[in-house]
Amino acid sequence: MFELILLPLDSSPEAERALPIALDLAGRYQSKILLLSVVDLPEELDDREVKLQQVHERARQLDETVQERLRAQGFVVEARTEEGKTAFVICDVAEETGAGLIVMGSRGLGLTEGGLQNSISDRVINLSPCPVLIVP
Repeated sequence: MFELILLPLDSSPEAERALPIALDLAGRYQSKILLLSVVDLPEELDDREVKLQQVHERARQLDETVQERLRAQGFVVEARTEEGKTAFVICDVAEETGAGLIVMGSRGLGLTEGGLQNSISDRVINLSPCPVLIVP
């Protein structure tokens, strides 16, 4: 059913809560898992290039750690790190790779006082080319 599950990954508790759900589904459907780290830094940030390298290195270390853990459990897993606006990158990668499902955490910050959708998970739900499972 889901040949490829896309799991956006960062060091947040929300991403950690999404991981076991993604693993359960991957186990049930013998799905491959694609870990995706997205680097999104403002263009006008002082020392942007230095900070960009630091963030890329942290993302690489996180990807490697999680990949090792999942491979040891018998999962087929790959990892990618991309730059850009997080929700757009997630959806672009899902489309490009033919992901059957995106599993991601949510901080529950969806609607602002003015009624505007503001969270990354809300944007992914609205832009995704495939089903999205949001783990609260």
